[in-house]
Amino acid sequence: MSEKHLFEEIKNHFEIVSFISQYVKLKKIGRNYVGHCPFHSEKTPSFTVSPEKQIFKCFGCGAAGDVVTFYMKLRGLEFREALAELAEKAGIKIDKTYFLEKKREREEIELNFKVAKIYQNFLWSHPSGERARTYLKERGLSEETAKTFLLGYAPGEGRVLASMLRAQKIDLELAQRVGIITKDRDGSFLDLFRDRLIFPIFNENGECVGFGGRALSSQVEPKYLNSPESKVFKKGEVLYGLFQSKEYIKKEGIVIIVEGYFDFLSLWEKALRNVVATCGTALTEKHLSKLKLIAEDYIVFYDGDRAGKQAAIKAISLIARTGKIPKIIVLPEELDPDSFVQKKELSEDTLKEELNKFLVDGFTFLRTFYLEDYKKNPSYVFREYLEMFKGVDDPILLNAIVREMASYFHIPETEIYKRLKIDWVEKRESIPLKTQEREDKLSEGLKIIAQYLVNYPEELQTLEEIGLGELLKEEREGPYYEFLLKFLERKPGQDDLFFVFSEGPFQEILSDLLFSPPFENKESVLEDIKQYIKKELRKRELKRVCENLKLLERAGNREEIEVFLYRLREKLKNSIDFKEI
Repeated sequence: MSEKHLFEEIKNHFEIVSFISQYVKLKKIGRNYVGHCPFHSEKTPSFTVSPEKQIFKCFGCGAAGDVVTFYMKLRGLEFREALAELAEKAGIKIDKTYFLEKKREREEIELNFKVAKIYQNFLWSHPSGERARTYLKERGLSEETAKTFLLGYAPGEGRVLASMLRAQKIDLELAQRVGIITKDRDGSFLDLFRDRLIFPIFNENGECVGFGGRALSSQVEPKYLNSPESKVFKKGEVLYGLFQSKEYIKKEGIVIIVEGYFDFLSLWEKALRNVVATCGTALTEKHLSKLKLIAEDYIVFYDGDRAGKQAAIKAISLIARTGKIPKIIVLPEELDPDSFVQKKELSEDTLKEELNKFLVDGFTFLRTFYLEDYKKNPSYVFREYLEMFKGVDDPILLNAIVREMASYFHIPETEIYKRLKIDWVEKRESIPLKTQEREDKLSEGLKIIAQYLVNYPEELQTLEEIGLGELLKEEREGPYYEFLLKFLERKPGQDDLFFVFSEGPFQEILSDLLFSPPFENKESVLEDIKQYIKKELRKRELKRVCENLKLLERAGNREEIEVFLYRLREKLKNSIDFKEI
């Protein structure tokens, strides 16, 4: 069965209202159903499901799509992974070889969980786990917290896990691929983790994808050891504790980001639950892509030393690209989140109060961090700011950044805009108002074309014949431009637009267009679109003529100038308003 046919079968099997009702409480209002969005925290329901069009749309966070998209976002899955799981739920038989890679990943995840239970058993039921149990008490962690996160202990002998797996007839090659055992020079297998406290790492769906191990002896290096990268474990994508904390994050609307396992666990122990930790790596865009589905604001809580502050600056830069400036908890230099909690011996309520004393907004943090550098070399700090906020395209945040920089560096806002090299800003600030109005009209025109094609895809050939492809040839930016390019790439027979536009941003546009009111008169709209395309193409041709004429004037070529003037007169006869050029 092809991917396309599987997609169609799944769509036919699951009625969207019934399916989403398993996860979201929906209430019928008019022709649609409405509820609270599962992808972000909200007080007023803005999540809408259309049974007629079999789509959903959140008018709060923008999430949109069909039943497959909903499941992808809910479970944090890729398109094929979602198809495989939904096919299993629907009882649809699929070609096993097609999803062989998914099957291998499932085997790795199941093995990881078995190993996590083995390590947990050693921690609580084996004499060798006594050292680890004592260590946990010294670190202030209760048995309840340790068991919630399935903490374990890896014995120090070196071949214990390999022997147990062999006894259970588990494929050691699979265990090696997962990374929990390694091959010695003589070909025998060795345990990767030896005499370490074990932190099983779960992805946001509760699947055990890897492990972190903390050495119990000060003589052992490295102090922390993680599972090697694999198909199921990517440090740049997985956040420790997200599976357990995501509901608390949704409820609070804020996520606190820390860097270590114990930083996370110490906060959790004190009932501060809207927390996640990176797994031995810096914060990444992929981490944030998961968090922005459930969090509205961010608090960065790193070590108080200079390295921790520099990591916080990198986090500010990344988070700014999501449209937010985070708040920062700035600790004294000698403390980290874990030692802060241990030192203060605070209750849940007093911990929050104490943390608020160290909480500052991101801009204040940056001014304080760069204070001495600013006194010595303000140009260096200015370049650091530019690098930090390069790529921010949220208009509201960008204005706030520009105002902050203009105030801090005593530089005109227009100069800051110029240095940040943001295309939309350059357009808004430097081009004539009439030109900007034309750009806005073009965007609106492309939106109408996209809406028309979504409702009447059979008319694509008609629009291509009158020049839609030519209209899109010139390099332009904008969601409807990209959407229409994707539409033109659609293969014959691909009737389901949600299959064609399976990527998230495209699905949001598609859902927006489908939720828009239908055209009252199809023929009238088609005629308007035809005239619009023809007019835009004539404008562009005339613009090229004018640009070439200017070049010829500079070169002093009078004969060529006469030819171009003749062409210009002909174009003006065709009802083009020269003021629009």
